[in-house]
Amino acid sequence: MAHRCSLRVIWDPAFERYDFGPTHPFTEKSRWMAVRLMDEAGLFDPSEPTAPQRIASVPAATRKELLRFHREDYLSLVEGLSERRGGPPFDAGDTPSFPGCYAAAASVVGGTLAGVRLVRDTPSIHAFNPAGGLHHAHPGRASGFCIFNDLAVGIWSLQEAAATPSRVAYIDIDVHHGDGVMYGFYDDGAVLDIDFHQDGRTIFPGTGFPSETGRGDGAGLKVNIPLPPETGDEAFIPLFEQIVPTMVRSYRPDLIILQCGMDAHIGDRLGGLQYTPAAYLRAVDLTHSLAHELCGGRLVVTGGGGYTPENVSRGLARVAGQLGQRSALGTPGQPLPSAWRQEFAREFGHSAPRTWDEGPTPEGSLWTPDRSKSLLGTLAERLGVRWDQSEVTPGEASQAPG
Repeated sequence: MAHRCSLRVIWDPAFERYDFGPTHPFTEKSRWMAVRLMDEAGLFDPSEPTAPQRIASVPAATRKELLRFHREDYLSLVEGLSERRGGPPFDAGDTPSFPGCYAAAASVVGGTLAGVRLVRDTPSIHAFNPAGGLHHAHPGRASGFCIFNDLAVGIWSLQEAAATPSRVAYIDIDVHHGDGVMYGFYDDGAVLDIDFHQDGRTIFPGTGFPSETGRGDGAGLKVNIPLPPETGDEAFIPLFEQIVPTMVRSYRPDLIILQCGMDAHIGDRLGGLQYTPAAYLRAVDLTHSLAHELCGGRLVVTGGGGYTPENVSRGLARVAGQLGQRSALGTPGQPLPSAWRQEFAREFGHSAPRTWDEGPTPEGSLWTPDRSKSLLGTLAERLGVRWDQSEVTPGEASQAPG
């Protein structure tokens, strides 16, 4: 279904300063190359009035804004380490400190805050911050390559902007459980949190089980869908189609946030799932439709994890094309722009893929429809819901690749 909407892609050059060094698996260069691919593929067409637009400058989050989620003593720690060269890491070693890390992390948070404000104040505007999605940071500590939690700060900004807290549906499809967001709002009834991820018994951070459903006002509003390694579209698509519409329609949010981490994509260097582009596009399409159906089109999307640059850059560019209703962008077999491929090779030191869909194909999966039925049954019992089957037409899920 077509919707009248407009997309703003937020990318400030300051985001690239969020840089742990050349040997670290996380790099904002992959996200910048996604924005470059959007540009080279004609997404930002100045001759077309309804084309998506890039916002190239946003203010970094202020200390007051960061304090909406993070503790004062933690901000002081980050400030101190930000002024040192060769300082200690923030955690066991996954998240190094580096000179200027406070300002760099605050700039990424500023990007998501800008998107939240834009969407909050203007119906039928979608905002996309490819640099964001740093969902592991906790109020008093960094974790999993995340110094500040842009998503949590953005959600808190919505709660404080009105006399009645905004109801936010937060959907996370990163390969890793979004522990910083879920536990940060675990007892908060103003946040519905739905998180698809690789089973925490097999991957960092070791959390996110179906038994974790919230507490107090948040009881029944935290939904964890762990998937075993090597599963892909055959598990993700039908589960997403059953769980997300039912929970989001029942909750009736004022705004939806989608964390679209590309590390669940097949071939990711740190993840073990096998999503294809079809899985990501289905999730974006369905979330987009729900935003228009329930909350005036108010939708914020961020990047997240992703450690194979080919997947991150192409995947996030495809997401932008989907949000901007440019479905031709990313067509299977379509060649990638030659100028972009040359730039990619310079940035990463190896050849770029030739087409939008070039890459590995999913291997065999042990997932079966019976396992989906069992997981849905467990979640229904713990959450006290019945899954609405009306969203999916017969055979739709079975036709998906994977």
